Amino acid sequence: MKNWGVFLLLPSLLFGQPEFFGYFESEAATMELGTSNYTFGFNKFRLDVESRPSDNILIGANVNIEKFWGKTSWNIFDFLPGYTDSGMELIENIRDTILVDNMYMRVSFPGADLTVGRQQISPGVGYAWNPTDIFNAKSLLKPSYEQTGVPAIRVEIPLMGRTILSSVVQPEDNWKNSTKQVWFKYGLGAFDFGFTLAELQQPSPTSILLGDAFNVKRTLTGGSFVGELFGWGVWFEGAQNTLDTLVTFTPLGPASSLDPLEIQIDKTYLEYALGVDHTFDNSIYLLVEVLHNGFGVKHKSELRLQDYLYSLSGKGNSLMQDYAFFYAMHPTFDYISLSAIAFANFNDNSSAFSPMVDWNVLEDTNLSFQGSVFWGDDDTEFGLQDWGLTINVTSNF
Repeated sequence: MKNWGVFLLLPSLLFGQPEFFGYFESEAATMELGTSNYTFGFNKFRLDVESRPSDNILIGANVNIEKFWGKTSWNIFDFLPGYTDSGMELIENIRDTILVDNMYMRVSFPGADLTVGRQQISPGVGYAWNPTDIFNAKSLLKPSYEQTGVPAIRVEIPLMGRTILSSVVQPEDNWKNSTKQVWFKYGLGAFDFGFTLAELQQPSPTSILLGDAFNVKRTLTGGSFVGELFGWGVWFEGAQNTLDTLVTFTPLGPASSLDPLEIQIDKTYLEYALGVDHTFDNSIYLLVEVLHNGFGVKHKSELRLQDYLYSLSGKGNSLMQDYAFFYAMHPTFDYISLSAIAFANFNDNSSAFSPMVDWNVLEDTNLSFQGSVFWGDDDTEFGLQDWGLTINVTSNF
């Protein structure tokens, strides 16, 4: 019964003369981390279908099928600075998947658009980081890769001119535990501005290490702007976050007869990203973005195991506080473009450089090569890894 929604939507999809499209993607990669080598890859098939039973209704869905090969049992401690030679094991098995990633219906009313189901929700204007995005996590080596769908109810209300009011609710077992976010966006001249409020329950950092220890109530107040200034694209995205939870402990041993202990945990932090981009007369495109994450650890000596695990889980935007991201691209030949990504952690002085070659070998088929080299001490975030190589071919239909 888990796929009941597919059967409910199927008649409407067929009735509305559906359109089918998608892609096939195959990737092979290898990387060296100290004394460990990981060679792996996947084959992925994505099929999208969209249908319009009427002018006011859009129904869409997509299915992802992924089959992995090579090393599919990963020891998490191989990716934690200072733990690679500890002999400790925390195995994560990469399994083949068949996933209905998105399945939604959008209904356009005279004064609002309503979207229900599993859908794409990608708030924010940043490229590598989105401090106001509470739904998704990004990889610095592939910041623009597609994101998974979010089961939610979304309402968008267009107001005057370029002004839009929108809200999203991701339902849980009750209203208190449900994730809620609202945006107010408006345009003024060459700039678009946005303000957002959000509330959600998320696992505490210790939950990753100790299991479901407790959840933290997180409230977010943020804003953004994006536009053009003196021929350069500029953007800012930031948020003030407050973590608030009431933790209850039951004393053990001789004190077990005592009443449970309650501890109030509060933490407020600021997170923001600031970026610029520009295309020069010689066709070189350059993008630079910096991040400050007040929730991250400031000094390398203060890092704990739970900080590493929390960062790997994708719950936070970064392990430490201060980062920079660079992207450059040049359409060197008719069908070949050269580009490179670089990023740095200023708190532990580690960095990475990743050159790429993209070749449009055939119509709708792209072949890419991406290499990576890393700098920093062995006990730093990026210095842990030595090098990596990825080959990817994607064909759209």
